[in-house]
Amino acid sequence: MGSGHKNTNPQRYGRRPFQTRSTLPIVTVVCDDTKTAVAYFNEFKRQVKARITVKVEPAPRCGASPDDVLKVATELARTLAPKEEGDSIWTLLDTEAEEYKQEHAHRAKRRADETLVHVLLSKPCYEVWTLAHFIDTGEAFSDCNAVVARVKAEWKKRFGTGFGSKKGQADYAKLMPLRTEAVKNAKKRAPDRDSSWTEVHKVVEAILALCMDQTK
Repeated sequence: MGSGHKNTNPQRYGRRPFQTRSTLPIVTVVCDDTKTAVAYFNEFKRQVKARITVKVEPAPRCGASPDDVLKVATELARTLAPKEEGDSIWTLLDTEAEEYKQEHAHRAKRRADETLVHVLLSKPCYEVWTLAHFIDTGEAFSDCNAVVARVKAEWKKRFGTGFGSKKGQADYAKLMPLRTEAVKNAKKRAPDRDSSWTEVHKVVEAILALCMDQTK
């Protein structure tokens, strides 16, 4: 004779555990700048807040080293543990044009414990991700200023308005409908064959995937 007890184990019915949690999944994005990536992901955060909690952490200071940024992410990972299913922490690092800066960024990625923190690199800088919303390119840029100049030109061409004099104050809401195109363009480029590339699409895809899961 049955005991009348109802099994509520979500795994028994093939459902993802985080669908039964009392809070939304939390994706933390630790930026290596204090303005540009922060502004973009704060806008993204507003777009998805009904389904996913996105926490955006700026660099500890302007010009912080990759090791300093990774330290922030690692400390956050320890603070937030134990994480629930669907939670993740991502760190965005520029490799820049100078070889010693590239080595510092790659070294930080090698040091990272990918079970706690996912490290995403961009060459030469995060703005390659912004550019991917407009065009597919793997061309060589002399530095970040060259990438920003190209972003400004493509922004003007697409929207008919200026990008603005300060990167952190651009209207990033305009880019939100172009995210899928940006992901597609970024995935075409890779460190072993292209002069410019970015891995930022990986955290964007992760957030969008969680949004889809939350609607099921």
